[in-house]
Amino acid sequence: MFELIEKQDMEGIACYLITRMAIVLVCWAFVFCANILDFWSGRDTAKALGEAIDSKGYRRTFVKIGDYYRVLMFLLLFDLIGTLFEFYKLPFATILGSVSVIAIEMKSVIENSRRKKSHSAEIPNIVKEIIQCSTPGKGKEIIEKLIKEVQGNESK
Repeated sequence: MFELIEKQDMEGIACYLITRMAIVLVCWAFVFCANILDFWSGRDTAKALGEAIDSKGYRRTFVKIGDYYRVLMFLLLFDLIGTLFEFYKLPFATILGSVSVIAIEMKSVIENSRRKKSHSAEIPNIVKEIIQCSTPGKGKEIIEKLIKEVQGNESK
């Protein structure tokens, strides 16, 4: 980069910057697509399990996307500092961060797929509810709810 500045090669500087910014924007677009795929997967899973689909899930998705992009902006700052060094040829921090986010979202989609296929993911929550019961009546309500759920699934 410094040699381009010393030569006052504006075309070379523009090409250098455009190439790196294009890579960053493509990475950010992939992160957005991964978030949309996870949102779609989570919504389908909730629908398949009969869970309520409300605005809280939508808000969580937007908060999560905002959190990811804040981290990616910090990684972009590392990349901008890296352009000052000759060995730093690509926006490695952004690429690594994007790959990490995509891997996290892929894991979430896989988890949603597993949940959709079986109700076994609900067992720890049900056991926790039963253990935390403050009265025998509350415990009985939870067990009755569990029995109704099992009977409802058997009739499907």
